[in-house]
Amino acid sequence: MSNGNIVPTKTTNSIQAQNKARNLLDKLVLSVQTLVEDITALEVNTMVVDKISAAKFNAWQAYQGIYSISDKDYFEEKGIPEELVKRYQNLFAQLEREYFYILIDSEETLNPEQQEKIERYQNRLEWLKKQKDGEIIETDPKYVSLARPILPAPSPILDGINSEEKQEKWRENRKEIQQLLNNAKFVRTLRKMSELKAALDGGDIHSTEIDIIYAQTVMQLDGDIITRYHKDLFTLSEDAKNLILKAHTEGVVAGEKQWRGTFSFLINLVQGIANLSSNGRS
Repeated sequence: MSNGNIVPTKTTNSIQAQNKARNLLDKLVLSVQTLVEDITALEVNTMVVDKISAAKFNAWQAYQGIYSISDKDYFEEKGIPEELVKRYQNLFAQLEREYFYILIDSEETLNPEQQEKIERYQNRLEWLKKQKDGEIIETDPKYVSLARPILPAPSPILDGINSEEKQEKWRENRKEIQQLLNNAKFVRTLRKMSELKAALDGGDIHSTEIDIIYAQTVMQLDGDIITRYHKDLFTLSEDAKNLILKAHTEGVVAGEKQWRGTFSFLINLVQGIANLSSNGRS
């Protein structure tokens, strides 16, 4: 028995259960939105490499691997020939560009350091644009200043500051990296760059031909299908060329089947969420 000022325990538990269910539903909706963004296009690439790594994708390790490319001694220590330097640098540049877009698209108020990063990155692009017709001297003080990565360093080792400042900077970087690794769009770019780096690392490091994508097919939601073939594919022997084309065709068929299955699953999931939502309001 209860008076008018006390909510029965059964009713309270029911309200709590409904709130938990609503929170779970909201999280599920966000997850579905991320999935939809991630599969708006099917891309199938066919490459030939000397070996394939069995390691699973680890976002933090992948970030460290890509960031290490910015180290001035990276290429010498790895023994990477000059012909491949640009390809590695492009991987880092694409990830850094994604980070820049995240900063400028942020709805939150950026701190002074983030504002400085945006300005430095934009100034770097302008400076490189002016220097594109001439040789860029990497020891130029202006280039050295502008070329400093805007991505947060995944390592506590920093030059020019004392130990206490170093630890504080590391804590800030670690926190920001953790936030980045919770950003679905950034992680998609990181995964892509990590896969391309694995292709570069996975063959003869002294060869300039280890990361050729011989065939690429992209299918868009609007029905567009684009297939590209690398010109070197047609310099291979007839048997090798036919084998690569056959493998690519089979990959496209299997990928499209899985892609359509994923869409069907998402459609059913969205319909289920809609039914849950309408039932919750009734």
